[in-house]
Amino acid sequence: MPPGGYLLRVIRCTQCGTQNPDGGGYCGGCGAALPVPAPGGGVHKLRVVPAGGGESRILQLEAGEWTVGRDPQCKLVLDDPFVSPQHAQLVAGPALHLTDLGSANGTWLRVRSPASLRAGDEMRMGRQRLRLEAVPAPAGATGGGRIWGSPSAGHRFRLVQLLEGGGSAEAMPMSDGDYLIGRDEGGMTFPGDLAISGRHAILTVSGEKASLRDLGSANGTFLRLRGDCDLQVGDHLLMGMQQIRYEAA
Repeated sequence: MPPGGYLLRVIRCTQCGTQNPDGGGYCGGCGAALPVPAPGGGVHKLRVVPAGGGESRILQLEAGEWTVGRDPQCKLVLDDPFVSPQHAQLVAGPALHLTDLGSANGTWLRVRSPASLRAGDEMRMGRQRLRLEAVPAPAGATGGGRIWGSPSAGHRFRLVQLLEGGGSAEAMPMSDGDYLIGRDEGGMTFPGDLAISGRHAILTVSGEKASLRDLGSANGTFLRLRGDCDLQVGDHLLMGMQQIRYEAA
């Protein structure tokens, strides 16, 4: 057994769909003979770390399509209430291509370099889920005139904390400049979240543009995948509370 996990090459029964570890020859669900895997072993390696730590799984993905989700019929099953039944798809070829399948809670990619943001983008830091929103332009009153309120500071965006189960809580308005996020310091702090570093990440606003930079945090900063991408060795993903690391091709 490799340190920190076990090697698992998944073979899916063509009769009942049960996932079986390589080497048995027959399905543990219905007893049917399993298809013989292609020679040469897996072409891509993923490590799946369950929520809260514990023993990880090392998955060898051979060429083809691999559906990831909570549904037992998926090729890669993640037993997690925050994972959708059909959550994402991996296509293993010369590259490993990832597509989110419209999952309820998203597929998240760890930020490895400064990333450009746009209104509607979501990020995860520790146990926090945050969304960047554009500040609406001032509106006129019905029948003309102006709507009274607090003086405008020229804010272009706001960063909103999204709560489990729906709804929102804290919001940080932002105009041009740098905005620190962390457990101990920043314009938005989360002192009770031990998974967030003291100085975790910085959001920068310049005109109509915004960007995000991780400050070497222990647990990383993750952006919600907008659609699909090719993964690079060393990439970290979050699906629900499961962390998946692409280790090698």
